[in-house]
Amino acid sequence: MVTLLDTDQLPPAERRPAQVVARLEATMVSRVRFAEPGAASHARLDGWDLGGVPVLRAALAGDPVLARSARAAREDVVPTVSFAVQEVGVGMQEQFGAQRTVPRGGLVLTELASPYEYRWVGPGVCRALQVPVSRLGLPVDDVRRALPLAHRSPLYGLVRAHLTEVTRDAERLAGEPLVHALASATVDLTRALLASAAGPTRSVEDVAAETLLTRVRSYVRQHLIDPGLDAEQVAAAHAISVRQLYRVCAAAHVSLEQWIIHQRLEGARAELASPRSRDRSIAVIARHWGFTDPSYFSRRFRATFGLTPRDWRRTGAGALALPRPRPELDLTAPRPAPPAGR
Repeated sequence: MVTLLDTDQLPPAERRPAQVVARLEATMVSRVRFAEPGAASHARLDGWDLGGVPVLRAALAGDPVLARSARAAREDVVPTVSFAVQEVGVGMQEQFGAQRTVPRGGLVLTELASPYEYRWVGPGVCRALQVPVSRLGLPVDDVRRALPLAHRSPLYGLVRAHLTEVTRDAERLAGEPLVHALASATVDLTRALLASAAGPTRSVEDVAAETLLTRVRSYVRQHLIDPGLDAEQVAAAHAISVRQLYRVCAAAHVSLEQWIIHQRLEGARAELASPRSRDRSIAVIARHWGFTDPSYFSRRFRATFGLTPRDWRRTGAGALALPRPRPELDLTAPRPAPPAGR
């Protein structure tokens, strides 16, 4: 965690409202003002890097207003979507001609390179995760059209629950070995939400079908250390048959079992390189990631990364350049396969 601003730690002479506003605007793209200027002296901003995705928590008093004018929007700012969870207080957002009241626990989406206004009454806390539009892989116009409609998407509740947990636990998650996989899953879910809202009116079933692979990948990444993770568990979690699951994976040229193994190997490799795990044996780490057979784990690790787990750990957190992992096998036939970890 990086504390970007904490007025309680500033000398009294530096807590004057104008100075606090200047500090806030130096760390945010928004212009900041307060309905109660005297209360602006109470502010705290904390930030985390969640696998390359920034998370910001803002605790502000004095009826804060975060805004971007049409003139400021013409500046050279990279289009970025802020996915913000209102932790404390009630927020009110206006953008693209739409107004929304955001209750405590609500999710609000804002495109930071376009004019907007976001305020809350009294003291409040907001947690925001920011994703550049370029990383979403969607046209900017589609994203901007989707934002006012995102709360109507059948995926809104799922994404809100995910972002609530991710932003709330950012401190712990930022240090996890697979934080980059979590970041990818989060971007996938936000992309699916916007894609579902950007298109023409579709049924819940249509949207669910189009985003099934994204949701499967997100589920797998979140349950990699579950000993029983297999096709049956994944299918049951999404209320589909195993055959349908294999069919979806086949259409994307993905072998579910091999992909699970590869993700687990990546998790084990990251943990082996972590100083926090130096007192854990290789066998314990392998078992944690679903590999109960140490010999099998060592063979798969070496085949994937070019070094044995012991050699990888001895290099000092990967000081040696490793060969790129071999491409995953394209086993598209919907047939049973060996368990993901042995």
